[in-house]
Amino acid sequence: MSRLRVLLSLLLLLSALPAQAASWWDGKWAYRAKIDLNTTSTGAALQQPAGRTAVLVRLHSGNFNFADAKEDGSDVRFVAGDDRTPLKYHFEKYDGLVDQVALAWVDVPALDANAQAPLYVYFGNPEAAGGGDAKGSYDADTVAVLHFASQAAAGQDATAYGNNAGAPLTLAEAGLIGAGLRLDGQAPVAVPASSSLNLAAAQPLTLSLWAKPAASDASGVIAALPGALTLLLENGAVVAEAAAGGAPLRTPAGSPIKPDAWTHIAVRADGKSLTVYVNGQAAGEVAAALPAANGGLLIGGEPGAQRANFIGQIDEVELSKAARPPAAIEAAARSQGTDARLIAFDPVEQRSGDGGHSYFGILFGALTVDAWVVIAILGVMALISWWVMIGKGLFVSATAKANERFLAAFRKRAGQHPLHDPVWVRDAEGAGPLSGERSNLARLLAVGLEELRDRVAAGGGRSVVRPQSIAAIRSALDAAAVREAQRLNRLMVLLTIAISGGPFLGLLGTVVGVMITFAAVAAAGDVNINAIAPGIAAALLATVAGLGVAIPALFGYNYLLSRTEAISADMQVFVDELEKRIAEDYAGDALAPHLAREPAGA
Repeated sequence: MSRLRVLLSLLLLLSALPAQAASWWDGKWAYRAKIDLNTTSTGAALQQPAGRTAVLVRLHSGNFNFADAKEDGSDVRFVAGDDRTPLKYHFEKYDGLVDQVALAWVDVPALDANAQAPLYVYFGNPEAAGGGDAKGSYDADTVAVLHFASQAAAGQDATAYGNNAGAPLTLAEAGLIGAGLRLDGQAPVAVPASSSLNLAAAQPLTLSLWAKPAASDASGVIAALPGALTLLLENGAVVAEAAAGGAPLRTPAGSPIKPDAWTHIAVRADGKSLTVYVNGQAAGEVAAALPAANGGLLIGGEPGAQRANFIGQIDEVELSKAARPPAAIEAAARSQGTDARLIAFDPVEQRSGDGGHSYFGILFGALTVDAWVVIAILGVMALISWWVMIGKGLFVSATAKANERFLAAFRKRAGQHPLHDPVWVRDAEGAGPLSGERSNLARLLAVGLEELRDRVAAGGGRSVVRPQSIAAIRSALDAAAVREAQRLNRLMVLLTIAISGGPFLGLLGTVVGVMITFAAVAAAGDVNINAIAPGIAAALLATVAGLGVAIPALFGYNYLLSRTEAISADMQVFVDELEKRIAEDYAGDALAPHLAREPAGA
């Protein structure tokens, strides 16, 4: 039973493997790394869901093997936590040769609160073409995203609306996220008016950016939507103004921000109020609705230069025609800065094999709970059947060898002493060559000798046994042989259960899995081969598992059956031989010449 406990413990260990060795999205990619999005208290600490979010993923030599990816990063892919769904993404920067740094913006469909969710980055496919999609990385409400990534594309809008900033722009190479926009207080950077930038009355809106003022207690206009909204610093404090018929409506000034340090600033309008956020936290609010406007977007100043322009650096300007959830603003502040805590990388994994691993990974990833239950039961059956086959094989082999040694010793001594001589008793029950725990023939001899001694003693010590007594001895030997056969065949029924029950149990798992797959497809209304094939293929794994249990058990059972039948035949032959010896030496009144003398030691 100790071996069974060990094997069952091994099963529990193996049962954890599917979770540890998740499926691979595509076998053509040789490497991947798991990325954990942590919004719990140990990560970004989000108390409310942020919804769809563009998450910044910083790749560097500590978490990514640039030497194993293509020089331009065109083979890099981001995949959702289910390890099946590719995610939209684009690179703001990719330098795999010199700095070995990459900045990727990944479109995460849902960033939940107080949770840990994985996603994967894949790379290492020399045949892959570029997969980045900047325009698909943002929703339709995001009308302008300015990364200021490089001098060549300084004012380029990453969204599909093409709201590019006018040139020339001065960039700072060491911005917060790659390069950044440097402003010297002169003319602001203008994003020309367009239909996508036109604002309706009471337009919901979110404007966010990172700012690094050059001096303490700085004052200046950070950004403006002419005729509607102005975001500015007053003595280091962030203030937002909504244009009105008379004096503009202003949010109260909060605490001054730190000079020469990056600060996340956002303003959110929901049609009823205007709220300023500093580093993800609300810093001022006023009841106001934005008026209609069509003046485009200005960065670092306002029309007419009525107030001072901003001096310092600005990075990652994003404008949306939607009132983003406060948690989304908080997530941006806590995931894009120098103290970002949203993302953690696991070590890079390398795919083994020629792609079969990825296929089985897809199958395991598509398994339903009921299929896992069936496969787990089949795994227990497999371990038990292997335990029986190995243990029984060792036992049968040891018994056969012990019987060979016993027969050689028995036939050598058969003509030297009468069977009721105490020498046989000492030899069979002591430490002589006729003894041995593993030899069932030795145990049969012990039974026969005991029965013979009892009959000789009942006859007054005369070495004569009646025919009826010989028949009784034979019955005792047959009974002992039956018990030895039962011992040989003990636990063999477990193999027959594995042989007959394994395929049926696997078939049950397959049928239930196929039913669930078709029910899920019907509920989703997505009838295509890509939706059906993984579920059906995964369901068939249960049948494969059942056959994997039954086939080895069938071979092992037939092998063990042949060995046990051979040992049973040896027992039958020995019983016949022992009965013949007793009949020849002890039946009737005439004894064999070597039995005429008194037994030695009597």
